[in-house]
Amino acid sequence: MCFRGHDSASPSFTVSKARNTWRCFGCGEYGDSIGLVQNIYGLGFTDACNWLCRHFGIVGGDVSLDRQLRVVPRVTSPKSVHRPPAEPSGSPDPELYAWLVAHCGPVTAISGTTYLQVHGIAPDLALRFGVVELVDPVRAYRELERHWGTERISRSGLSGSRRALSWSGYALIFPFKLDAAIQYLQVRCFHGNKKFFGPSGIPKPMFNSQRIRGLQPGSRLHICEGVPDAIAMEGVGLAAVAVLGSTSFRSEWVEELLPFDLVGVPDGDDAGEKFMKRLTDEFRARSKSIRFVVPPKGMDASDVIARGKNA
Repeated sequence: MCFRGHDSASPSFTVSKARNTWRCFGCGEYGDSIGLVQNIYGLGFTDACNWLCRHFGIVGGDVSLDRQLRVVPRVTSPKSVHRPPAEPSGSPDPELYAWLVAHCGPVTAISGTTYLQVHGIAPDLALRFGVVELVDPVRAYRELERHWGTERISRSGLSGSRRALSWSGYALIFPFKLDAAIQYLQVRCFHGNKKFFGPSGIPKPMFNSQRIRGLQPGSRLHICEGVPDAIAMEGVGLAAVAVLGSTSFRSEWVEELLPFDLVGVPDGDDAGEKFMKRLTDEFRARSKSIRFVVPPKGMDASDVIARGKNA
């Protein structure tokens, strides 16, 4: 299908290897390999050239000779495949995460500011929670690689099998902090099919968990299904933490949440139903009640807060 995602029902994207061109008969766009990289990853011409150089071992751009990929002759006859053993799961790397966040900037691009606005998050609130924007993932990976090395980036869960970050194009980064250390990153992607990304192989912690330490027993605490929901609720003076979906809730969290007056805040969809069931079952097992505030269908807490602010 086309990178615009408009023709999933009748794919019409065609590549001509002989002419090194592509065309989408659905939207009419066409171009060469550089133009394709520009469109897929949201890059400028120079960055697209550098991307091609780095991934295909081409001399040029900012690619040094010692970083080129070794060219392997094409094998035309079938050969047995020996799969390498599965790599162990990654481990959180607060130092690397903090370095990446520190080298990003405050949210200024229109797509980022619009996203925050429609989720009820004011600029000062975004700064308070350390939300930043990453404009150029290709350059970011290059700087990370220069400073930390390929293996450490991979172990941190930010890259897959290839030497690149696991998402492309402009993105917002939401850091999960505890005692000033960044335990985890949630990336809100604006390009490609991936909407949210978190470091692969890294357990998903509770967002804003340090909030619990400042609450008196019996205080009301909201458990949200999404990070923007928790930030938006904090912005209107409501204590909130966030869990990244029902499957991410850990039974060991129940103990530290027991002292509070708990209110679950699911999304208004099928996933929200599963979220409610998981929390109900977990706390019922400890004879603890939990109430729920359910947004209208198709909405979440941040949508409701934003609608109230913009009314």
